[in-house]
Amino acid sequence: MLQAYNAQINDVLLTALVQAFSAWRRNRSLLVALKSHGREKIFNDVELSRTVGWFTSVFPVLLDLGKSSHPGEALKAVKEQIRSLPNRGMGYGIIRYLSKDAEKPELLRSLPQPEIIFNDFGQVDQTFSKLSLFKFVQESSGLASSLRNKRSALLEINPFVVNSQLQLNLTYSEQIHRRSTIERLAQEFVKALQALITHWQSSEVKSYTPSDFPEANLNQKDLDQFLAKLNRGRK
Repeated sequence: MLQAYNAQINDVLLTALVQAFSAWRRNRSLLVALKSHGREKIFNDVELSRTVGWFTSVFPVLLDLGKSSHPGEALKAVKEQIRSLPNRGMGYGIIRYLSKDAEKPELLRSLPQPEIIFNDFGQVDQTFSKLSLFKFVQESSGLASSLRNKRSALLEINPFVVNSQLQLNLTYSEQIHRRSTIERLAQEFVKALQALITHWQSSEVKSYTPSDFPEANLNQKDLDQFLAKLNRGRK
């Protein structure tokens, strides 16, 4: 799937997430806070190999499926919205918390705030080699924060891969959501993800989006028409 759409795993997971919420709330868009470790390779002249820890970056994104009902079209829509973020969203925190211009932080604070945090941890077991004396255990590690701690979001969603298996960790308050509600959401997420995988397995044509050719300055319609002419010329 990733090769067919020139996408990243985060694009696929977020597409499934928006589709899951769409099935639950009957809303085609989702305001979500994306959380990352902040070590993205944005600047060529910044060397972080000798630093320890994360430079956590959290920023809001409104993902909209539009009229896309086809799994492939939904993936392309979400992929393009993620690609349109300047510097992968890292500037949001700088403007909101460090800007000397008082109007800009105030404007950001006045906007609707996400009630959902999404953080893809990736393949966490890559930390240890196969010959390592350490490995991840199945037992629970306990609470990550105190029960008295104030929640920053109603729902936190953390997908990660261990032993080549995707796992989904959803953290919520039982004072707000029922367990059955969260289980239904997780089931819808898995269902959407399976639909994306099934579509990828049945697709033989590689699909591109405008962000794959940033210098061409094309929209999706123009790109599709150009690629269709190109493919006809090859036959």
